[in-house]
Order: sequence, then C-alpha cells, then structure tokens
Amino acid sequence: MKKYFFTFLVVIAFLTNPSSSKAEVQWDGAQIVKGQTGKMTFTKDVKVYKKNANGTFSSMTVKRNNYFRVYNIEKYKNKTFYWMSSGYRVQATDLVVFKKVPLNIRASFYDNPGYINISRQDNDYIYGTHYFDGSEYRGPRYNLSIGENLYYEYLRTDGLTEKSYLDATDIRIAETTKRDEGLYKLTADVQHLRGPIAGGSAGGKYSKGTVFQSLGLEINGYLRVQVLGTWGEDFIFTYIPVALLQPVQTQGKRYIRYGVIGEGNREQKELKRFDEVSLLTEKNATAWVEIGGETYHVPKKALATIRPNESPIITTSFLPNDTLQQLVYGNTVYKKMTNNRFEAQKENRIIDYHETEQTFNYEMDGTKYIFEKPVTEGSKVTIMRHGMKEEEFVRAIHYTFTITPAGTFNNVVEISSVEFFAPGYGLIDGYSARLMSYK
Repeated sequence: MKKYFFTFLVVIAFLTNPSSSKAEVQWDGAQIVKGQTGKMTFTKDVKVYKKNANGTFSSMTVKRNNYFRVYNIEKYKNKTFYWMSSGYRVQATDLVVFKKVPLNIRASFYDNPGYINISRQDNDYIYGTHYFDGSEYRGPRYNLSIGENLYYEYLRTDGLTEKSYLDATDIRIAETTKRDEGLYKLTADVQHLRGPIAGGSAGGKYSKGTVFQSLGLEINGYLRVQVLGTWGEDFIFTYIPVALLQPVQTQGKRYIRYGVIGEGNREQKELKRFDEVSLLTEKNATAWVEIGGETYHVPKKALATIRPNESPIITTSFLPNDTLQQLVYGNTVYKKMTNNRFEAQKENRIIDYHETEQTFNYEMDGTKYIFEKPVTEGSKVTIMRHGMKEEEFVRAIHYTFTITPAGTFNNVVEISSVEFFAPGYGLIDGYSARLMSYK
C-alpha cells in the first residue's frame, strides 16, 4: 500500500499546467515547466490540505525531501501560501524549503509574456497591477527589465519617475495577445478593474451597454480598454473580461461636413469634406467613426447623414474690412492707423495685411500668413514664424463659427495649424490670440 501511495504522490508532484511546446528547460537540477513559480521540499513529513468544491477538505502526507512544483503563491497579512498541483496549499513555515524560479526563465515559456502583481502583502491596491513595456496614447510609460526579478521604471504623466524591484514571487505571468483597437460594448454589468485578474483593485461599476475602446492588449482573459471620452472628460483605463464584450456594430454611413482631424487611439487622420465614414457610437458632443478599418473620434457636428454641400470658395474680402477701427485680443487693443494696418501701444504689436493677384497676406506680431487664391479646403497656406517657414493648408471652411465673446462669423477658414480666420476680420482664434471684441 505504501508503494502505491508513493507512486501516486510522484504523479501529483509532476503534473504540469499546461505542457509547453518549447524545448525542455532545466534549472537547479530539475525540469521546469510552463506556469511553474518555484520548487519546494519539506524538512520532515507533513500533512497538506486542499478544499474541495463541496466545501470539504482532503489531505495527504508528503515525505521529507520530496520535490514538488509550485504553481501559484498567495501573500497577505504577512503570510505566504504555496499552491502545489491538484489544489493542495501549504503555508510557508520553517518546515518548508522554497526556491523561486528566476523570472526570466519563467518568461521564456511565453511568446509575449505579461506580468501581473499578485501580492497583497503591502496593500490591496497593487494587487493585479499589470506591468508592460512602452506606453499607451495619453497614458503612463513603463520600462521593464526582466532578470531573476522584475525591475521597472514608471514614467508618470506628471514627469516624475518611480523605480522599483519586484520579487519574482510577486509576479504571475500570462500570455499577452494583440487585439484590434475597435469599440466594444458590455453585455452585462461589470466592475471597473485596475488589473487583469479577478479580485484585483476595483473602482465603480459599468452598466450593460457601456462602450469602450480596445487598447489592443488581451491578457489573462481580460481586454485592456479605455472608457470613451474626450479631453476634459473621463480617459480611464480598465480591464474587462473578454467574455463580457462584443464588437460595436456600425450604425450606417455618414459624411464629413468639413475638414476635421480624426483622433485615433494612437494616431490622427485628416478627414476631408465629403469623406464617407461609418458611424459606430456617440457620446456627448463626440462621435466615433470607422474609416479604412480604423476607429477615430470627431465632433458630432462634423458628421452629416446626407452628402454635404460643396465647399465654399473665398475669392474676396478675406482680410479685415475698411470699416473696422479697433480689434481687441485679450488685453491688447489694436487701433487702425493707416489703410491695411493696426497698431497696439505695446512694442512690435501690429496687424498688417495686403492682397495680390495670387495671395492674401496677413501679418500679426511678426507671424506672417500667405494664403493662395482662391481659398478653399485643401489650398496652400505658408506661415513665416520666428524666421521659420511652415507649409500648412486649409483644413475647413465653416459656414458659421462662434467664438466667445466676439460672436458668430461666416465662412471661417480653419488652417491645419488650428488657427481660424474670418473674412472681413482676419485672425479670430489662434495659439495665443483670441478676438474678444471689435468695432
């Protein structure tokens, strides 16, 4: 009977989780398998236990110096527990001799290893933290170095850097899969998780039907996603079980009403008037669209359900008109001095403009703008700024455009450097100048 029990024990000890297709790995005199965290022996015969599905417990006696693989580790309340195969758990004591497998050896079993913090020893907040090389759009950046343990530099969005070593026993490794970066909708209520692991640090709940943008990473059965939002709203990164997400279906065709920048998850795209896109979803003043298999968000007002009118073409009256006597930008007042010239009391603060057969020319405080005629969407704009020449273009001509507090203007020209010009007034909004009033 003892012989059969010993054979059964050896079989349990060498069960794997699951087998790796990679070449056999030897470490510290024994074969290491995928998912193995460490190896363990006992200094004397001990009884170990596991909890069964029905709530009862099973036990077995393990012999002194017998080698067992450890697949998972729990750390909390200054206690450490080692999980053996078949569900047996052992608390770390003087009777247990544990050796951790170096993290780089464990990682060698994975094509794209992802690293998850599984320690609750200090606090629950770090449990489930996912460490990865690189950064996401508008997110923090990690620089990882994997050796016996994990070393990381965390480059925060406020410019500060955190550096730390994590013991290999604090890390669970899971395969990371690249996923598309489209939109996904929740099929059931779920809690916001800060890491890809059940029981991880959590925030509020999301309701069924909430839409997220994939950040392209699936790990441990979770997809890393971003709550839909725009600047000033709720760019929140979270992990949602893949099983609770389904792709968002398009809601039909839409047309771009005027030239606009489509903001993608990692890149931008110039969208032109008449471009056809597929509407995915809307939130507040923002719409998410698909074009060329990629997802972007744009202002809702930039979309039309039917093909928009032809783009306006500006051939006359692009510069400030002759009746204007004063323009106010912030605290600076420009008064008309001569034809085609305004001056402020501050040194070198002037507005100057003139027209040729080929161009409209506008200058403000040393920055010169040269618009090719006729001015239409896509036409060339040359900017001379601080002695440097910049080639820009007209992104859009807005039928009406409102800025506060100056008012509403017609046929406003938006150039690719995100500056706005109104025929009869000149620059109305730019990097450091917004028209406040005029007379």
